[in-house]
Amino acid sequence: MERSHSKEILKNVITIKDLATFSGLSKSTVSRVINNAPNVKPETRERVLRAIEKLGYQPDILARGMVTGSLPMVLVIVGDIQNHYFTQSLAGLASRLEQSGFMVTVVDSGYEHEREVTSIHMARICHFAGIIPMTGFSSELVNLELKEADCPVVLLNCHRDNDLFDRIYGNDFRAGYQATQALIARGYRKVYHFSGNSASSVISSERERGYRQAMQDAGLPITHEMILSGDLRQEGGYQLAQICLNGQDPIAICCNNFLMCLGAMKYAQQQGMTIWKDYGMAICEQPPSFYGNSEFIYVGPNLQEIGKSAADLLLERIVHPGKPPESRLYPGLDIYVP
Repeated sequence: MERSHSKEILKNVITIKDLATFSGLSKSTVSRVINNAPNVKPETRERVLRAIEKLGYQPDILARGMVTGSLPMVLVIVGDIQNHYFTQSLAGLASRLEQSGFMVTVVDSGYEHEREVTSIHMARICHFAGIIPMTGFSSELVNLELKEADCPVVLLNCHRDNDLFDRIYGNDFRAGYQATQALIARGYRKVYHFSGNSASSVISSERERGYRQAMQDAGLPITHEMILSGDLRQEGGYQLAQICLNGQDPIAICCNNFLMCLGAMKYAQQQGMTIWKDYGMAICEQPPSFYGNSEFIYVGPNLQEIGKSAADLLLERIVHPGKPPESRLYPGLDIYVP
């Protein structure tokens, strides 16, 4: 009885095939319109939208899963959900995917590869439509699990070359370079760099490489104590600031990220130090939108836009799964100099 009831429900579900028959278009064309794919003629889009309105089509998640063999759900893996770098990229990515009828499942890995492997395995078993790892880290275990995934994979903020998966990444080298350059332009000759764990984070490594290049191009020396590695959270910035902010030398700090910057500025404030009077500060990423006008320099990719670009690339792969993997650099940088 229950099975026949399910069949009756499915019988009444309007499918892509129904839309294709009504509009006189192919199923693949209708699917591209529904998934908001690029390069669709306006008149074609209009024909599909008229069919959707006339037939009352609803992109029902379970029905779509039965038709396509996969659930219209996308797994997104972040390294630290408290870090706005991930939350703002996620906001752009999720809005684009949800507009196209996909639901997003977010896993906070805490930068632990085992968690990433487990979540990817779950997505494989549940036949997710796509996977977007955002951590920027490289692990052979993670790569092996991704290879087994029978769905499109887009690596967001991954700088390492590979010929297996699509990837999109921001210009973190340029962000590190221009942030350091802006401090040098203000007259600072001793610029410290607060880095993350560059041995495992390519994003941190690229920003540090930009810092080094800017110092070299300006003819300024870098001693071993000027590049300080620490935790990417506020505590890390606070601890590193204790090493270099002594209130005597006119120094500047180029911080890897916003959270480290907040920690360093908190320490400076406790010591009675004022930004641009006692020290300079720049970060290699865009701060959160709620932060308002910042006191410090920032240079970084627009995180929401790079998230949208990753979603667009995944949607392209869902519609055209046979294309070879691409590497796309998101070139734009937001720059603010107070």
